Amino acid sequence: MSITPTHNCSSPPSGSSECSAIHTSLTEAREHALASDCLFRLIADDAPVMIWISDEQGNGIFFNKSWTLFTGREYGQELADGWLEGVHPADRPCLEALCRKHMVSRSPCRTEYRLRAADGDYRWVLNSSAPYSTFGQFCGFISVCMDITESKETELRLRESEAALKTVFNSVNDAIFLHDVDGRIIDVNDRTLVLYRVTKEDVLSMTIEGHFSSADNDMSFLPVAWHKVLAGETVLFEWKARRPRDGSEFEVEVFLCKIALQGQDVILANVRDITGRKKMERDLMLAAKVFDTSIEGISLTDTRGVIEMVNPAFTHITGYSAAEAIGNTPRLLKSKHHTPDFYREMWDSLKSSGQWSGEIWNRRKNGEAYPEWLNISAICDHQGTATHYVGIFHDISEIKKNQEAIQYQAHHDALTGLPNRSLFQDRLLMALNHAQRHDRKVAVLFLDLDNFKNVNDSLGHATGDLLLQEVAGRLSRTVREEDSIARLGGDEFTVILAEADTLAVEGVARIAARIIDEINMPILLQDHELFVGASIGISIYPDDGTEPDILTKCADMAMYRAKEHGRNNFQFFTAGMEAKALQRMSLETELRKALDQNELVVHYQPKVSLASGAICGFEALVRWQRRDGTMVAPSDFIPLAEETGLIVPLGEFVFATACGQLKQWADAGHGGLTMAVNISARQFRRDNLPQVILSIVERHGLAPESLELELTESLLMHNVDKAIATLRQLKERGFRLALDDFGTGYSSLYYLKRFPIDSLKIDRSFVMDIPDNSDDMAIAEAIVSLARTMNLTVTAEGVETAAQFAFLKQAGCDNFQGYLFSPARSAADIGDMLAQGTTMAMDR
Repeated sequence: MSITPTHNCSSPPSGSSECSAIHTSLTEAREHALASDCLFRLIADDAPVMIWISDEQGNGIFFNKSWTLFTGREYGQELADGWLEGVHPADRPCLEALCRKHMVSRSPCRTEYRLRAADGDYRWVLNSSAPYSTFGQFCGFISVCMDITESKETELRLRESEAALKTVFNSVNDAIFLHDVDGRIIDVNDRTLVLYRVTKEDVLSMTIEGHFSSADNDMSFLPVAWHKVLAGETVLFEWKARRPRDGSEFEVEVFLCKIALQGQDVILANVRDITGRKKMERDLMLAAKVFDTSIEGISLTDTRGVIEMVNPAFTHITGYSAAEAIGNTPRLLKSKHHTPDFYREMWDSLKSSGQWSGEIWNRRKNGEAYPEWLNISAICDHQGTATHYVGIFHDISEIKKNQEAIQYQAHHDALTGLPNRSLFQDRLLMALNHAQRHDRKVAVLFLDLDNFKNVNDSLGHATGDLLLQEVAGRLSRTVREEDSIARLGGDEFTVILAEADTLAVEGVARIAARIIDEINMPILLQDHELFVGASIGISIYPDDGTEPDILTKCADMAMYRAKEHGRNNFQFFTAGMEAKALQRMSLETELRKALDQNELVVHYQPKVSLASGAICGFEALVRWQRRDGTMVAPSDFIPLAEETGLIVPLGEFVFATACGQLKQWADAGHGGLTMAVNISARQFRRDNLPQVILSIVERHGLAPESLELELTESLLMHNVDKAIATLRQLKERGFRLALDDFGTGYSSLYYLKRFPIDSLKIDRSFVMDIPDNSDDMAIAEAIVSLARTMNLTVTAEGVETAAQFAFLKQAGCDNFQGYLFSPARSAADIGDMLAQGTTMAMDR
């Protein structure tokens, strides 16, 4: 084989010297080529690398000894089978394609592939091929192959190592920054990108202090730390990191060191997020602070119950110091309040559920037993096995005392200390249950003080409270030890007489009488000698009822009967009382409906001048006529209205109706008349009375002077100072004031002098027996004389006879009302009387 250019030409023409010369030259050239080919083979066979030559179609035409030794095949086999036969099947397609490509381009190429060796294994070879030509004509490729298996395996191992290192680099849970010596970031791991929420493109060429550090850090520290690291030291410090994009900050721990990487010094920064650790440290610090400052005692024991730790509150509560408690067991605090079963159940609960809580009595170092609320919880390891127990407790001595006080307050009257309504009900129920089991009787006494309201209103609530306390004391001293007293509220008391059958009715009556006698005794309070009485109602179990509420209700009804019988007495319950109570309840319901349905009307009784016999005014009186036409007597519904509070809307209705009617008569030409309207006790005690009635008068276009407000002595004497203040307000607004039923109440000249009134009314009780009763005549004359002296007008009520008329006229009385002239009539009837000019005949 020759690698020098050769030419194929025919023999030169015979006899031609030129052809001969050419032939000679070609012969020499061929010989020279053959010599060169032999030399190439000698050199190629001795070469330590594999050399092979292919023709222009890529077929192998020469393989040196190194090739045949490597492949273990004969030279002829390589020429016959083709060199590609020994190439690894996986590499062959690519190699064939590459060869075709370079055959066409006739350009050098360099490639790696696996070639089967003599032992049958495939080894990596590096093949470098270059085109060659002979006499300027392309002949094929000369290829040199080198066995690179070891270097290839080394390279693969390096790549695998680099990949493993890269995997480790990116798998580390800490952020890792690689910096050049000037501080610029040259690489980061994946954790850095996640932790700082950046991309690798963002990070490269940034600096820690410029982009990843909080402004709160001491930046002067970094150059010092950097200098130490460059000098070969390692630096560990805590830092507040900053995320470049959103500015959020978090705490980190930074480890800096210098490493050699690819022949260069690189600064490695291992950054660990310690947000969780710092929070845990703060939590532990807070827990320690709570442990030390907690007002609750805390103890930590092992699973055997040996105390390992206590807090200061433990010492404060128990009296045992930490040194005395640690190494001991909670039996140190054990009291004698609990049985062994109690403690056994406690530990059984701890073992089964890991927790126990409840109230327990322990003992202090000084021997004092005290109640505490204890909570014990198991502390478990990650496998759920209990390693310790923590006990948290607080002294509930004060709480127990407060609970007892609250319990007492909930069941006792704060003013008198007696049981209240709630405890009374409980005790009555217990007494009834006991009586039922033993076939006994129980008496219930319902007591209400008489005239207590007068004391309370006139002397004030403080004096009233002292009076109630005194009465409570007297009741406690009067009844038997086995009996129970309670205050239901206000001036109402109850007494439970247990086993009343041993007393019999007479015995119960004696106790009730003794209570009344005891309360009737004078009571000296704040330089005031007070007298009050008591009305008592009595019910008996099981005769009058078997339930606490029914017996109390029956005793209450009997008490009202006692009040109806003149007060200061006692009454036993009877069936008729219940019927009357039901009737009263029904009447109250009807009265409420009557107000809503306009069944109430106002009638007017003329007031006549004794001097002229002419009508000078009227008194407005309410009447109740049911829809069926029946009339309800004022004596039946007025007291009920006063008691229930319905008197307030009823009074305002009467006042407004009377004002409207007076206005109508005035518009009809009957001017100069006055209208008297009764003011009830409940109305008078309302602070807004002057404003309410003044607004009604103004709404009807009347002058206040045309209205006369009638008030009773007893009403004014409840709270004299307040009454005087209200009277003055009414007087200042122009209303006339009349003292009704004068002589039947206190008749105090001192208070009469203080009251800014305009007239007195002689009660009908002093008129009805004139002229047969000289005392009544003397009282009437005295009232008229007193009124004249005080410049007051006088009106007599209930005048029915000419003799009464004549006497009053002679005595100097100004006006009178009564059937002698006219009873109370409807507005229409009175209108007719005014139209006719009806007057009194003066010759009677």
